[in-house]
Amino acid sequence: MPTDTRLLYILSELAYIAKLIPAKKAHDFVLSDFRQINGEFLDENVLLEKNLAKLFSKLEAGSYKLILPDFLFTSTIVNLEMESEEAVKEHLKSKLLPDLGINDQDYYLDTTVLSNYKGSFKVQLTALEKSVVAPLAKLLRDNSELKIEAIAPLSWTSKSIISLEPSVAILQMGNHLFLAEHYIGVDQCYSVEVAEAANFTDTVQTLKGAEPSLQTVYLLTNSLVDDALKEKLKETLPVQQLADLASENEKMPSYVRQIIEASAKTFSIKEFLLPQFVLDKDYEVKADEVKKEDSDNEMDNLVKPAVVGEAVLPSPITIPAASQTEVVVESLDEEDEEEDSNPSEPEKTAKVELSKEVEVEVEKTADSIKKSVETETKVAIELPIKESIEEKTQTRAEDKEVDFSQFANLAIDPSVFDKSNKTEKGENKMNDLPEKKLIKNQNDGSSVAKMIFIGFLSFVVTIALGVGIGLAYLQWTNHQENTKPVVEVEPSPSPTAEVTATPEPLPEINKADYKILVVNATTKAGYASTVANKVKDAEFTSVTPKNAKGIYETGDYLLVKEDTPANQALLKELETATGLTLSLGTEITKEVSDDTYNAVLVLGQ
Repeated sequence: MPTDTRLLYILSELAYIAKLIPAKKAHDFVLSDFRQINGEFLDENVLLEKNLAKLFSKLEAGSYKLILPDFLFTSTIVNLEMESEEAVKEHLKSKLLPDLGINDQDYYLDTTVLSNYKGSFKVQLTALEKSVVAPLAKLLRDNSELKIEAIAPLSWTSKSIISLEPSVAILQMGNHLFLAEHYIGVDQCYSVEVAEAANFTDTVQTLKGAEPSLQTVYLLTNSLVDDALKEKLKETLPVQQLADLASENEKMPSYVRQIIEASAKTFSIKEFLLPQFVLDKDYEVKADEVKKEDSDNEMDNLVKPAVVGEAVLPSPITIPAASQTEVVVESLDEEDEEEDSNPSEPEKTAKVELSKEVEVEVEKTADSIKKSVETETKVAIELPIKESIEEKTQTRAEDKEVDFSQFANLAIDPSVFDKSNKTEKGENKMNDLPEKKLIKNQNDGSSVAKMIFIGFLSFVVTIALGVGIGLAYLQWTNHQENTKPVVEVEPSPSPTAEVTATPEPLPEINKADYKILVVNATTKAGYASTVANKVKDAEFTSVTPKNAKGIYETGDYLLVKEDTPANQALLKELETATGLTLSLGTEITKEVSDDTYNAVLVLGQ
């Protein structure tokens, strides 16, 4: 039975501390306690040890699952053409990982075979450099009351809420958006600030061009990001918002709550293949291995660069809170000021009940976002645009219509400036054209009479031809009917009923002799376990649910070694137990390569 789960999110500008309790349904969790700590915890790809120490001082004693941003990890899918899974493992160990400079001493590493189709293996490779989280290991060595059970990347933890179809997910956490390409695994992870959300439209279009099987873009964001992305992506992919935007005005945004509750569920279900790393407390960063800002680390070659655009969106300011949940919103900077003014005063934490209003100073954040937007706008609009604005301003003084497109942000639509210049040049050219003289026809009325006579004559000739052709056609059809021969039809003898042989009865089988594997080849989470329970209820003693390795056409199948009467009887028993219509096949080696199972039940629709 699941127990309470504690999650710790460490992001660039804030940290979330969440406690979740099990819900009524299996593997479901409900947010119980929630705290937000504002502060700078990451400087690009480096964890700041000083601020982490302050953060850890605010944690209650116990075990936590740590979730870090995707850009600290390498998450990619590698395609390998190999004869067997053992050959894939040997290739990773002896060739691929050494070529990339990845070893167990300096990296946390997770490799998983996602699928195998006719010798083509998809392998998930997830790695985290130990030096990145070395400050965490150092702090935990000095604090025995705290424990990090596992470390996982952010986009992976959303697996339980993202459909299993090929898709793209965009999550909003704090002031950043995190994009990842999802299917069985996770690939193509990118991150931008919320103010640059429009950059992801180009990224999604690029991903769709490289992977035509992508079906949907799933969002867990606020309404501003939702509106911007849906409008620009409607011709590329359908966009589905998973968050409840109707509750956006509540103290805790619904997308934050859903991401946290989905993370707890993903951790509890092993079938989601979530990479989890255990912290190596004995690891020490060597002096000659200090990372430089622009290092040529070969790990960077695994991650494709994001497509960067220039559009700017205002960043939303949200104050997280939780329904029926005690909320604490703190800032590391505020704590430093209190320590300077009252060094002897004990540290205090402001705890706020949800029934009261939570007021947080956000002017600094809003000002910084505003300055960022103004700076990028000024860079985009250069001297030619200023000259155009001055000309338009003079035109306005003369009470002429003003073209407001001149003030559009060129970062959103760089073609505006070209269009305005072309329009002005076109108007000047039109003014320079010489006037054309209007030539009028002289008409004395005789031509009108001629036209009337010709029209009447044409009408009479047309009617005469129509009547003549109609009479000729009637005479011809009457002649054809009179000359048709009379055909006598003889009655055909009634068919005699054929006697069909009764089919041979199927043999009885001993259900205890069968070991059955039930594999899920659909996008339904937990479908294999549900069907496996039905098979067990039908007195089959050895039934195991798993995810499918192969790729199948839509349908449900029973895979065996050969088509025999006993296997036909097994098929009928399983159809009765599950209520499914099964097709018998002999390609059992697509799922199992030994004699561990007698039959494989494939759920493909």
